[in-house]
Amino acid sequence: MTLLAMWLQETYTFSASNAKLLMIFIGLVAVSMAVQAIVVVVMAARTSGLVKGLSASVEELKTKLLPLIDNATHLTRSSQTLLDATAPKVKLIGDNLARASDMLVETSEVVRTSALRFEQTIADANYRTQRQVARVDGMVTAALTTTTEIVETIGNGIRVPTQKIMGIATQLRYGLEGLYAKVKSKVPGNGGI
Repeated sequence: MTLLAMWLQETYTFSASNAKLLMIFIGLVAVSMAVQAIVVVVMAARTSGLVKGLSASVEELKTKLLPLIDNATHLTRSSQTLLDATAPKVKLIGDNLARASDMLVETSEVVRTSALRFEQTIADANYRTQRQVARVDGMVTAALTTTTEIVETIGNGIRVPTQKIMGIATQLRYGLEGLYAKVKSKVPGNGGI
């Protein structure tokens, strides 16, 4: 600006001192543009190196994560298959328990009716009732035992895949922590580059 003002003040003459100032100004502009170009080239080179490093890290992460995702998908499918396979069995057991309960209700009604109608045959009816109750008790015990076994099977079917998923999640966390440490060490200002 000063140079422009000086140039505009002198209407027709352009002195040697003004010419020197103009040349110095042009030289300073040229030097600053050269420094700026060097800085841009250096930044581009460093950015290129960082992009290559990040690309390699992403490839490594992709290589490690794909098998983990496949394992998790397989575990989910096997858990779903197990649940689909056991659902009809659980329903059948529930139906059997309902029938056994209905039979127990019917048996107790028969016993009450027999006791009121036939007082003279109470001993005989009592014997028959005990046999029927023992049979129903055996059926209920068998149904409860089967239910307990199925509940344990379902529990194992859920616990084992869950443990495997937790193992996969732990491996994923360690992988991501390693990747984070690697990327962090490469970021300028952290002592990596």
